[in-house]
Amino acid sequence: MSRGAGDAGTRRVRVAYFVSPSAHFAGIERVVHEIATGLAEAHGDVLDVHVLYSTRYDEPLLADTRYTRHVLGVDRLRRLAATLRRCVAALDVDVLVVPQVEASVVAWLATRGLGLPVLVSHLHGNPRIEEADGTRRTRLAFALFRHVVSRDVAGVLAVSPSLRDHAARTVARRAPVLFVRNPVRDLPETVERDEPGEVFRFLTVGRLSRQKGQDLLLRALAEARAELPPVRLTLVGSGPDEADLRRLAGELGVADQVEFAGYATDPSVHFRAADCFVLPSRWEGFGVVLVEALAFGLPLLAADCEFGPADVVTDPRIGDLVRADDVGALAEGLRRAARRPRDPADEAHRRRVAQAYTRAAATEEHFAALRTVAARRPGDGRLAGLTAAGGPAG
Repeated sequence: MSRGAGDAGTRRVRVAYFVSPSAHFAGIERVVHEIATGLAEAHGDVLDVHVLYSTRYDEPLLADTRYTRHVLGVDRLRRLAATLRRCVAALDVDVLVVPQVEASVVAWLATRGLGLPVLVSHLHGNPRIEEADGTRRTRLAFALFRHVVSRDVAGVLAVSPSLRDHAARTVARRAPVLFVRNPVRDLPETVERDEPGEVFRFLTVGRLSRQKGQDLLLRALAEARAELPPVRLTLVGSGPDEADLRRLAGELGVADQVEFAGYATDPSVHFRAADCFVLPSRWEGFGVVLVEALAFGLPLLAADCEFGPADVVTDPRIGDLVRADDVGALAEGLRRAARRPRDPADEAHRRRVAQAYTRAAATEEHFAALRTVAARRPGDGRLAGLTAAGGPAG
């Protein structure tokens, strides 16, 4: 496969992003797509960008991509090593970026002996929870990453400052850890919210699972409803806990106030209709959906969980942080949010905060991070097009 050339015939650096198996094209999958698209558009003269998807997704965004898309067709992470090795070797990859610890270990094992110049681990989740709640195989992967793999990777990227700090103290003590923002999906420059109605509309978006804490939100709604105006709670997403959550809403007597809207490729219509966005998660890596809500001018009510919400909700104009995994604190947050009047100045401030997470801004941060980690392999001429781009790295 031809790589083309940059300035004066410089060989383009082949960067590949590996995406492990998943049921939906959602959080990590969408982030990888946005980053790969941004890099291909802004730095295609230097980078030849590929994404190696384990799963084939029925996703309109993937019909015509700016990067080269590959589908490995393997549905279990532990079965991927041989397929991934063949693909990386055939493509002659220079830089391989892998989300999450377990997948990074699989990629490290798969590429041993291939002469891959740069392997980068990209952390999106909560390593502490993932290791503690994981299977024996998961805990073994974390131990291998901590003591062996982190010495070989060129760098570790973390999606929030608090995750960066945690990773540097724990799983990645042997590697440089850089904070790089996740991009939000491209939105129109001006996004109009619906006019407020007689019913106050709470919104949460995420996989219906214990991690995302929708059960806590339903309990908080039941606790607070006697002191709330007429309200509607919309849950956007699908997942393993949907039946249990529907049952819980009925048991709590709030089913008539709750809408299960299902999975949405583009939840913009729900953001426009909402009055407040709620993130009740027990844990996160960042919570990019918080920034998407800010892009619509929505105030946030977020659980102060590890990691990410406290990095976003930094002043009262943005919203309210409440104690994580605490129904009473979340119920009081719902009461405060419902009493809060709309303020155009606050809405404008939230939209400005979200601008730091646009695809263009996040792409440049990511490109700078790739240059920084590539500079740790100064003797490899295959990376010259990247390390020479745009001046000194670091």
